[in-house]
Amino acid sequence: MKNNAHPYHYSENKSIIQRLIDFGVPLGLLWFYFQFYNFGKVTPSEMVKTSGLLAIALLSLTLLIGPACRFFPFLNVLKAHRKVWGILSFIFAFLHVSLIFVYFYKFNFLKFVDFSNPKYLGILAGLIALFILAVVTATSTKKAMESLSPNIWKMIQTTAYLALLLAVIHFYIVESKDGVLIIKRLLGQITFGFAAIVIAIRLLVSFLPGGKK
Repeated sequence: MKNNAHPYHYSENKSIIQRLIDFGVPLGLLWFYFQFYNFGKVTPSEMVKTSGLLAIALLSLTLLIGPACRFFPFLNVLKAHRKVWGILSFIFAFLHVSLIFVYFYKFNFLKFVDFSNPKYLGILAGLIALFILAVVTATSTKKAMESLSPNIWKMIQTTAYLALLLAVIHFYIVESKDGVLIIKRLLGQITFGFAAIVIAIRLLVSFLPGGKK
């Protein structure tokens, strides 16, 4: 099966500028969160929060590109960056979970299945989101794209929106107190709101002609 039969927009022959954008945007976001969310502090707690927020922000940005191109075709050039940004969002999400496992759960896997934890549903939502992103990332390889039919490949990739929704649910439950969401820092509020807007836009686009293509 030829690569051009697939509905993805990724070129292996990228220019230097495209490569710089691939990694410059995630690095810029990392610097931005480091400076304006944890204010330069490098502690286990800050690293856990920053890695989680960065994963959500980068995934939201990645998933916004497709729907946004329906309204603004000139943004099609950004589709070439979705693969790298999507993979990096998974890496940051994996780092987020790994830091929790090391610093807060002290290498105890059973903490992830502690049903007595009032935040357990939020933890479960986060783990499922990570699993979905792992599958999406695994099927982003050239070999996977060539072996899967375009429809199956796109269906798998579209589950990334479900991962984002679960990440938002995870965020909401973990940061809630007595059922009320409490996000003290402005950048955290912006990240949560941005993710929610991306999900809403995707739902809107799905109702448009050809929205499910």
